[in-house]
Amino acid sequence: MRPRTRHLRLHRPPAAIEPPRFTVGRDHHGWWVVEDRLGRVGGIFVTEDAAMHYALEESNRDRNAVQCRTSSNPVEFRLGG
Repeated sequence: MRPRTRHLRLHRPPAAIEPPRFTVGRDHHGWWVVEDRLGRVGGIFVTEDAAMHYALEESNRDRNAVQCRTSSNPVEFRLGG
């Protein structure tokens, strides 16, 4: 008779959840701004659609990498962290 072998499942710890890389919102002038958490890219846009398009393209269309901020909490454009 062959001994029974158990199949062990390897459990991997859940991947660390990173905060969204890009924030889309309005600045104090009313422009639409994309701010990069890493400070590498970003921009100022006339429309929300243009800002969202840019952020989604920069994040390879990962919607979890983009967050929208409310108008009561303005986003200021800055590069370099």
